[in-house]
Amino acid sequence: MLYQQIQLGVPAIWITSEDYPRMLQYVTSFNSRNYYTIHNNVFCQFVKNSWKPILVTITNPETGEKSQVTTNDISVSFQYLIESETKSSSTFIFQSFSDPKEMAGKLSGMVASLSSDYRESFMNDDLLKMPLQIIVLSSFACPEEYSFLFVSVENSYPDLNELLTIVGHMHDSTNGEITNAKTDKDFLDIAKAGLGLNEFTFINLTLMSVLDTGKIQADYIYKSKMASIKKNGILEIVKPKITFDTIGGLDNIKQVISRNVYFWNNPEEAQRYGITPLRRILTVGIPGTGKSAICEATANALGLDLARTGVSQVMNSFVGQSEANMRSVFKQIKVMAPLCVWIDEFGRDMSGGASSAQVDGGTTDRVHAEFLTGLQELPDNVFLMCAANQLDNLKPEMLRAERFDKIFFVGLPAFEERVEIVKIYLKGDYNYEAIADATKNFTGAEIKSLIKQVKFDVVSTYRREITDKDVISHAPNMRNILWNKDREMIRNLYRLAYDQWDWSSTLQYNEIDDILGTRKSTSDSFELKV
Repeated sequence: MLYQQIQLGVPAIWITSEDYPRMLQYVTSFNSRNYYTIHNNVFCQFVKNSWKPILVTITNPETGEKSQVTTNDISVSFQYLIESETKSSSTFIFQSFSDPKEMAGKLSGMVASLSSDYRESFMNDDLLKMPLQIIVLSSFACPEEYSFLFVSVENSYPDLNELLTIVGHMHDSTNGEITNAKTDKDFLDIAKAGLGLNEFTFINLTLMSVLDTGKIQADYIYKSKMASIKKNGILEIVKPKITFDTIGGLDNIKQVISRNVYFWNNPEEAQRYGITPLRRILTVGIPGTGKSAICEATANALGLDLARTGVSQVMNSFVGQSEANMRSVFKQIKVMAPLCVWIDEFGRDMSGGASSAQVDGGTTDRVHAEFLTGLQELPDNVFLMCAANQLDNLKPEMLRAERFDKIFFVGLPAFEERVEIVKIYLKGDYNYEAIADATKNFTGAEIKSLIKQVKFDVVSTYRREITDKDVISHAPNMRNILWNKDREMIRNLYRLAYDQWDWSSTLQYNEIDDILGTRKSTSDSFELKV
């Protein structure tokens, strides 16, 4: 898009990028125009891959004598280009390092005049009347009140090919002394480790790796990147460790995702059968029932890193910063793809509501809008998993058709699932069925907590291993069991799930009458509709 806009000679372009040197080189690589800027505090033209100072003519107001001098005055530089015979093929690049509103305000009059000339040239089919082109290169987005004057372009971080070029240059310039790269895969691993970094940071980390380890190490770059991302607090990326084997029950969602993994990894097969692999899944249900674990296990099954974020992480007290944070999250997700993205507490974080304008000046609503835009623009190699405990206050547009490929309900573990869960946390010779009976209507997290508490109490008091009876006798005394505290909320979720959502478990589906207290005969038990 940027190349086409420059080539068309549109009067004003605002490029948002933190990579000033890289973007300056990128823009000037389009050799169809003459490029000018203030470089090293001097008005210069880009000639033969370097910036050359330009002499401008000034008149001494007292003597009337004219002389040619260098300048750093933007107004003088601009006037020089306006009077130039080549203005129609010239581009003036402003590098803005400060308040974007101040820069936009200073340029607004110039841009308005250039836009008028551009229209006149178009309406009269006269290329000679084409105006000078202005490009603003800033780390900040164009202020909203001036956005109508500029074509805005947001430049992403370096892509894989650009990073490979940097690694290749470093390898060649040192005769391979600072890289362990012996095959194409070795070079690729180093470049992949740098995805999501700007050019300066990537080069800096490669050199830090050389200083600390003697070589450019992909692991060093990746770990440093992850530490920086975690420190930023907006996006946390981890290597998933949980697998479906370590999650008790939830047979249906496991099967659906496992089948999907094949087509995700074999897109040509999906195309052959005319299907699209699932890429957006929302899990809804009771807290502590395995929604977050399913997200991590899905990333593991897909062989992807897991990126975790949420609206609560991006909200900021400064006006406009929360929206910028959300854009930054999606920008980083795109450049680090392929990736599995996990948004936890989706129902809570995404429930803005009509009071947003009164409570926070509309910030929440604007963040939601940025989220929906980012969601719509996610590339196909990003798998999105959202987990929610309730969707009561969620705006309708969050759940409209095709927003998610599937919405799964995760309820209280059924008897057979409780047996599986107990086996995960309690190894040995135990009566698992009896413990499962004693933990009816417990969530998986509550069963885990029960076993942990019983182990501590028994071992610390009697210095012995726990028995079936220990667990069973402790179960009725467990505090804060959700079923005891908020039974109607759970039943309401079951009613919604029966009417609206897919079920993550066939066993839970068939126990719905038991949960709702409307037990029917065995012949009337539900069957999962796939």
